[in-house]
Amino acid sequence: MLFFDSYIDYNSVLFYIHIPKSGGTSVRQNLAQFFNDDQVIRLIEPSINHYIGNKINSSYESENEKKINIWLKKKIPLIKKIIKFKNFSKNFFKKNDDSIFRNFDSLTTEEKQKLRLISSNQERMCAPNILGKHILKITTIRDPISRVQSYYFEAKRDDKAKKPYQIAASKYDINSFIKYLYDNEPLMVNNPYCVCLSGTKNFLITKKIIDNEFFLAAPVEKLDEFLHLLSTKIFSIKKEFKKFRVSNNNPKKNIISDELTDRILSTNKADSCLKKYIETEFENILNNYKDYL
Repeated sequence: MLFFDSYIDYNSVLFYIHIPKSGGTSVRQNLAQFFNDDQVIRLIEPSINHYIGNKINSSYESENEKKINIWLKKKIPLIKKIIKFKNFSKNFFKKNDDSIFRNFDSLTTEEKQKLRLISSNQERMCAPNILGKHILKITTIRDPISRVQSYYFEAKRDDKAKKPYQIAASKYDINSFIKYLYDNEPLMVNNPYCVCLSGTKNFLITKKIIDNEFFLAAPVEKLDEFLHLLSTKIFSIKKEFKKFRVSNNNPKKNIISDELTDRILSTNKADSCLKKYIETEFENILNNYKDYL
């Protein structure tokens, strides 16, 4: 990692790759406190891309979305007025992390130059190009078993479930849900960290990216230490951090059957190796940082 080697100045931008169920909300919310609203943006992949299909021409559209699209086509004149109003009114709304009026493509060059923290919740790591800016990539990683278990309980809690895996979680117990994922949404249970970071299920390829491109990566169990390192290194500030979206419904112990536990481990060997490697590298940075100070 580049934690000790990267030069940090006004041209540096923190770019957090948020792989779901890895403490990303806590990272984003805590780091955002160091910046003004206009310095922070969140890149969210369209939900239709979120673990939908495993073929290049896959697509998904719910019945409700089809009905909405039909309605929209009939209301084109009204839509044009809404868009016109949106473009007019966005100057009167304070922009923040969750603003519906704020997305990267709509920013001016001047607004992009102000960015200091970008959180990216996408299936592939795609850093936006900002002229003259140096991207400091950071991420957190979780073990495959607890990640899948956490995904089940989050999907089960969603009252407005419309994605196939959310609907499946509402109908099945955790083991049937995992079997459903293997049959229908294999990307969710097949080395999602390596696939996101390198586009491959190869640990060694992904390791090179961590070594050569990442400012800092950490296991989710060390989230406090991860945030502490960033705050002291970049901002020279020591503070307590809060955890967000931590569910009491998700058991701490593994409740997945032994058979499926073995299957998850066997089909996520690259991610398991990546987590162990990041754990070791992060611990080395943590220990050496004391001397660095």
